[in-house]
Amino acid sequence: MASESRRARIVIIELSESDTTSISELIREISPQGTSSTYIIREVAQMGDTYNVSGQAGNVGPDGHVEGNTFQQQSDSSKATFDLPTLATQLQALRSAMKQEAQTAEHDMAIGSVAQAEITASSGDKPKTMAHLKSAGEWALKIARTIGVEVAALAIAHSLTS
Repeated sequence: MASESRRARIVIIELSESDTTSISELIREISPQGTSSTYIIREVAQMGDTYNVSGQAGNVGPDGHVEGNTFQQQSDSSKATFDLPTLATQLQALRSAMKQEAQTAEHDMAIGSVAQAEITASSGDKPKTMAHLKSAGEWALKIARTIGVEVAALAIAHSLTS
């Protein structure tokens, strides 16, 4: 028992706005003899795939291929919100407390990083402030938590995880 097979013929016709050709006549000319259904689409707003990529991507879309790429994941510390004037004030208090506790050269380096972070926070430079706080390290975080400077402790903790 033979089954009827239906075939579809798709023809895309692009006409400029100034063209006066009748689409219906054009379709009749190219249509095969016999019965046919005709659908006229006046406008296509978008044709094809859309890819929205946020962040790193080695390849997007079908049939893509990449080799030998190296990706470095980075957290965007700029997304965290800190009140920089408050942070600068708390970093000043933290720096004073750290000076009283310092016993090693590493502690002195951490104090220097907190001092740099205090200066950049005062000038409103958040990325540099976060970089300096990361250099201040775990000891600065421990002292910040001990003396209760919460904004500073949060900023240091965030910098260490990014």
